[in-house]
Amino acid sequence: MENPETFSNTHDIDVDKLSSKETFMYVLGNIPQTILSGIFLLVYINFFWDNLQLQQTYFVIGQLIYMVLNACNDFFLGRFSDKTNVEKWGSRRLIYIKWGGPLWAILFFLMWLPWSYTNQIIIFLHFLITICAFDMFLTLVIIARMALLPELTESLNERNKIQFYNQIMGAVGAIPVIIALALFENSLQLFQIFTGVMAIISAILYFIVGSKLRERPELYKTEKIPGLLKSIREALKSRSFISYTGFAFFNMINFYIGFSFVFVFLYIMYFDVFTSILFYYLITIIFGWTSYAVYIRLAKRVEMQKLIIRGELCALAVNIVGFIVVIQPGADVFIWLFLILGTLANGFLIFGFPYLMLVMDEDEIKYGNRREGMYLGMHTFFIKFSESVAAIIATSVLLYFGFIRDAPQQSPEALFGIKFLFFVIPAAMMVLALLSVYFYPLKGEYLREVREKLKEIHEKKSNTYIT
Repeated sequence: MENPETFSNTHDIDVDKLSSKETFMYVLGNIPQTILSGIFLLVYINFFWDNLQLQQTYFVIGQLIYMVLNACNDFFLGRFSDKTNVEKWGSRRLIYIKWGGPLWAILFFLMWLPWSYTNQIIIFLHFLITICAFDMFLTLVIIARMALLPELTESLNERNKIQFYNQIMGAVGAIPVIIALALFENSLQLFQIFTGVMAIISAILYFIVGSKLRERPELYKTEKIPGLLKSIREALKSRSFISYTGFAFFNMINFYIGFSFVFVFLYIMYFDVFTSILFYYLITIIFGWTSYAVYIRLAKRVEMQKLIIRGELCALAVNIVGFIVVIQPGADVFIWLFLILGTLANGFLIFGFPYLMLVMDEDEIKYGNRREGMYLGMHTFFIKFSESVAAIIATSVLLYFGFIRDAPQQSPEALFGIKFLFFVIPAAMMVLALLSVYFYPLKGEYLREVREKLKEIHEKKSNTYIT
């Protein structure tokens, strides 16, 4: 018997592969997803907190309300697609992509039309209502699309490969995201026109994806989904789900800090605004792709958990050394070196969603149902807290060190605070993520057993559906 410690994806179960057309149509959906969510994450704090200068008290209150309301939505929106009547609507996922995607795009455009420039109450209401509505449709559409993948293929290697293709499409979608930030920094009116065009393109792409893909009704059409409370209890009993969610939660805090506060990091990036934005995203795309490709190849020989732990440790070391270096006088230019090294180390993040798909596979083996929507909803419930936690931590750190909003220059103390936010806060989150992933049980011989049982269950369901 093979040593469980060296178990890898080379022993993947033998399943039918997706066609090239199916793969392309699935990953095509990542372009509008990246455009809408990317511009939102990159600009919304800049727009409301920095540009419209929403007071910190209102900002924190809004973030807390947003965190609670949208986290609670995720339970119901995830389960909503699981329980959709296929006989009536023709699908349980694609309908929300085909029609929910265009509605999400409309809300995205409307968000950037200010209700007031001076009245703090009106700005607060604009902030709260639009981000909550935007996030509700974001959750509905993204959960439906993500829930499709573990249904479409059981293969770990194919899931990882599709995640890599998703990153490529995400890079295509990131191009207008970069342009959007540059336009926002120069002219709100141009930015609004641009977001209108992006909303139209995104709506069309979602309609195409929702029309062309096909689901696998044989995996769920005869299932009886348990009640909400029972499903939640069963999920919370899962050690796999809890450990994965902890790992994802702390890494997502770092993602939100890194993405939503680019406008702050520009103060320490040495070059002018446009050059810094361009370099920032080129590094993320070029070195990110390289790192993802390397990790996917390594996953054919080395277990994913080992790769994740080693990569997280490398990223932690980069952040610690990077902070020590860049706080030295005249060393700001070295931030680019550590950004490159950190991006290379963080390639293990490509395994994030495949790791969650394994939790769904394990759940089907235990309880007989495919509940991707419910698990994605619960996962998103916890992840939504990370978005607000990141915003509150980051803005509080900046203000503590004397950051002045919408100022052309910052004091030495504020610049130190920006570097602290860029390196030290993420390092602390990495330590917590490492502790979580260490206890993830789907590995070695147990993972092999799960994959083999899953194949047997799906063959049985397919035969039952045909007969």
